[in-house]
Amino acid sequence: MTRRPLYRSKYPWLALIVLMSAGGLGAWKFFTVKADKPVYLLRTVESGDIALQVAANGSLSAVTTVQVGSQVSGNIAELYADFNSEVKRGQLLARLDPQLFEAQVRQAEANVRAAEMTILNDAANVAASRANLEKTMVDVVDKQRKLNRQKQLYDNGLSTRDDLDTAQAVMQASAATRDAAEAQLESAQAGRKADSARLEQARAALQTAKVNLAQTVIYSPISGTIISRSVDRGQTVAASMAAPTLFTIGEDLTKMQIVTNIDEADVGKIKTGMPVEFTVDAYPEEIFSGSISQIRLAATTVQNVVTYNAIVGVDNPQQRLKPGMTANVKIRIAQVTDVLKIPNSALRFKPSGGSESRQSPTGSANGAMKGQNPGRQVPVWVLAEDKSLRAVQVELGLSDGLSTQIVSGPLKVGDEVVTGIESQTGGAAAKSTTASTPKSASGPPPPPPM
Repeated sequence: MTRRPLYRSKYPWLALIVLMSAGGLGAWKFFTVKADKPVYLLRTVESGDIALQVAANGSLSAVTTVQVGSQVSGNIAELYADFNSEVKRGQLLARLDPQLFEAQVRQAEANVRAAEMTILNDAANVAASRANLEKTMVDVVDKQRKLNRQKQLYDNGLSTRDDLDTAQAVMQASAATRDAAEAQLESAQAGRKADSARLEQARAALQTAKVNLAQTVIYSPISGTIISRSVDRGQTVAASMAAPTLFTIGEDLTKMQIVTNIDEADVGKIKTGMPVEFTVDAYPEEIFSGSISQIRLAATTVQNVVTYNAIVGVDNPQQRLKPGMTANVKIRIAQVTDVLKIPNSALRFKPSGGSESRQSPTGSANGAMKGQNPGRQVPVWVLAEDKSLRAVQVELGLSDGLSTQIVSGPLKVGDEVVTGIESQTGGAAAKSTTASTPKSASGPPPPPPM
């Protein structure tokens, strides 16, 4: 009897088909369940400090900065101060070429002397006119007496009409001479007043020339440090429209300030005296401190954004901070220490919902965080022992944008809260919003969306 080949037997083929079907079914179940089984992203409840801050940028400057300029035009003849020079009040800083101004002073002095001589001449003319007037007045009195005598003689018939008319004409001529003398005296006096005014103008011009000459010497108005020097020796400065700046002096660089722009939405939270922390690029690892010294009322609008200037007072005893440095400022509005806190991503997490997600008795089916106002009651999601989601109700406190204070609730230090779901099929976190790498935990799949 001839044996049939093994490959022609139907039993091995049936066994192979059964094994392949079983393996495929197992693989399908494994990968399907694995794909449907979510991995929750977890973060730990911690204890620490939370500070509410307002961020702003500004630039450092001296509390008092004075720009020293020149009120006259001319060439810089000498410079007696340079960058970073320590100067005292009244110290000589620069000198302009004085030759032109000295010539103007001499010309003004000559004009004053000429005006004074004119006044002397006017005084002599007034005196002569007054003497002539007195003479004519005496002559008028004499002619009046002679006219009266002629009238008496004419009334007594001892004189003729011609003699009376002649005396009358002589009297009128003498009176006219007196009037002319009075007019001459008034003219001399008016000329003297005009020349007196011109003398005052000449004296004022002389004073102006002397002041301009004095302005060629530049002194420091305050004690401080030369922050900048804008001119060099031999350079011409023109002060026709405005005084050109020669030096910029910071009065005391051990006391500085930061001028910041605060948005109108935050300016109501800021008060004078609030502590401030800031950093500068020159010392990126070091944090400096200060306090709000002033909130200015003048508003600035740029592209429909309204801001207000807040002035931060800064101590700079070692003068490490330089004028003009950019400061990244954080104004501390409120702070709590040694409190429970959770990441804000846990407050933003929202499961898909369903009957298998268990809640605490006071929990809410809506797990989305709608706000972080202090005193607000919101649900936070945790994993139960059977790996199902459970919501616990907590009361929120202060938030710094990354973490939020837990005022009351069942959470304690070391508890883990859900911050998102990591998709196994996609290989990426679907709802994770945490900055650091969170813990992951597998659990039953969430119920399908209602």
